[in-house]
This record gives sequence, structure tokens and C-alpha cells, in this order.
Amino acid sequence: MNKIAGLILAAGAGRRMGGGLGGKLLLPYRGEPLVVHVLRKALAVCDPVVVVTGCNAAEVGHALKDVDSTLRIIQATDWNRGQARSLRAGLAGLDDVEKKEGGDMLGALVLLGDQPLVRLETLTALAEAFRGDPRSFVAPRYDERRGNPVCIPRAWFPRVMTLDGDVGARALLDHSDACLHLVDVEDSGVLRDVDTVEDYQALLIAGIQP
Repeated sequence: MNKIAGLILAAGAGRRMGGGLGGKLLLPYRGEPLVVHVLRKALAVCDPVVVVTGCNAAEVGHALKDVDSTLRIIQATDWNRGQARSLRAGLAGLDDVEKKEGGDMLGALVLLGDQPLVRLETLTALAEAFRGDPRSFVAPRYDERRGNPVCIPRAWFPRVMTLDGDVGARALLDHSDACLHLVDVEDSGVLRDVDTVEDYQALLIAGIQP
């Protein structure tokens, strides 16, 4: 069966939190670092999974290896030049995995390391939609708003490698030949990332709700 890879972006500086993103991603939530929640869900849906680190790479990598000692972690040496560099590093890593292990990769589900509230059911729904429509980008929609994570078709990897600056895969959706498949979900987590102290406090409050 064709695989959907998982690519977790965990490299940026997280300046709005007043410190490095590594510190932010390691903040506790329900007994585990934020990024570990993202990793566990990705591992349940995607194969292979690659994580891109940058700022505070050693600390983040250690937390991730505690979950899966065989996890592929790529350090983006130019992470401070924008999210596109991390995305490119991750896709290059997936290319290497595909060459070494063989098999057909439909594309990659790109997850943000600071979105621990995205539900496993949402990732499963995105993967199922992508398998049925592998030539389109696939993204979740909640309350009429498009969110993350996003599935990128394998055929678009070369174009992603041309991106630069603080942009992600969404920049490609402006291309005339780009098709977007939106999946409606009952999951506000697709819109919620942890950028500020206030975001983290709200996350903790959400975490204690039944």
C-alpha cells in the first residue's frame, strides 16, 4: 500500500513565547512535552515519520527519542532563515528514506510541533481523504476556516524545494494547477497552535476539560 509520510516541523525560534521554540515544545501538557503529543499521533497514522529540528535541537531530539529510539530526526542548520528551509530539509530527508527503503510515497502529512490538540481522528480522516485523492493538497476545515496539518502530494515536492523565507506549503496553493481538498472536521485543534504564553495557558485550561 502506498505510504503517507509524516513530517513534523519543530525547528523555529518561537520568539513570541519569549524564548526558543525548543523550550516551548518541551512545555508539559497532560504529562508530556507538547511535541511528544504530536509525534505519538503522527506515528499512529504515518510511515515513515521525520522530525525537523533547529533551535534547541538537542533537547527536542532527546524528548522525541524517548518515544521512538529509531525516529529519524533532521537538524535544519539554516532553520533561522524561515519555515520554508525546515520544510525543504524535511522533504529532502523523506526523499533519502524513499531511496533507501523503496516503496511508493503518496506524499507527506506536514504537522506543526506546537499543535498538540489536533485529534488522532482528524489525522486519520486527512490520510483517508489523501489516499482517495493523492494529486490534491488535503487540509482540514473547522468552522469554515482552513487549518493544519496539510497533506502535500509527492509530485509537488520539487516545487516545495523552491520555497524560501517564512512560508509553508500553503504558498503553493496559489498556483493555477494546485487542487485543494478540504476535509470538514469537528476539531478546533487544527486552528490552535501555541505561539504565546496566553496560548499555552489556554491550552492548559482546555486540557483539564472532560
